Amino acid sequence: MTPRQRRAHRTAVERLAVAPRKSYLGRFTPLNTIQSAWIKSLLTTWGECVGGKTSAQYRLENCNRFILKAKEDKWSDSQLSRITGAIEQARKEGYKGREAVRRAHTILWSVTLSDMIAEAGWRDDADLVEKAVLQTFKSDDPVYMIGVNYYTTRAKISDIARELQQAAPWLTADKARERVKWCLQIFRAKVFLSVKNLPDPDNS
Repeated sequence: MTPRQRRAHRTAVERLAVAPRKSYLGRFTPLNTIQSAWIKSLLTTWGECVGGKTSAQYRLENCNRFILKAKEDKWSDSQLSRITGAIEQARKEGYKGREAVRRAHTILWSVTLSDMIAEAGWRDDADLVEKAVLQTFKSDDPVYMIGVNYYTTRAKISDIARELQQAAPWLTADKARERVKWCLQIFRAKVFLSVKNLPDPDNS
């Protein structure tokens, strides 16, 4: 972490520590259970791909296909549930990251791996999740810091809460965990809305 990144990190932690309530961290529209499960699945897959890498070192291959399919069905709960279920099934089968996305495709649309690799050769597999995250948050936003930390490092809520307590020892363990949960709820809701509002790559 560079000195500038450390300063931004410290500022974000301090802002989070003094947050008196969730609304202090930003306005957002709460997600329903199905929407929340869908964006959690995509963020988990995104985190597996980006973990330990810079934006230039990876692409979230074909993940935009899930987003496009959801848009085609007008973001119905049924479509989001099918996509979530396919990703979770792939994960239970032992697939992670790009492989989980590919396996979920075969579960949903009976596309062979060779077909998907061939399609990826000519398709613009824009990384919509990464684009949504970067467009939505500033780098010193505590919500961004907590969300990225949680999904790209697989740190537990309790681990992040302990880090918060180190910077703000006056917070109890429960208060620190509460603030981490606030950030994750807002992070998911804002990324979901941003992904939903991004233009289709095929039409750009």
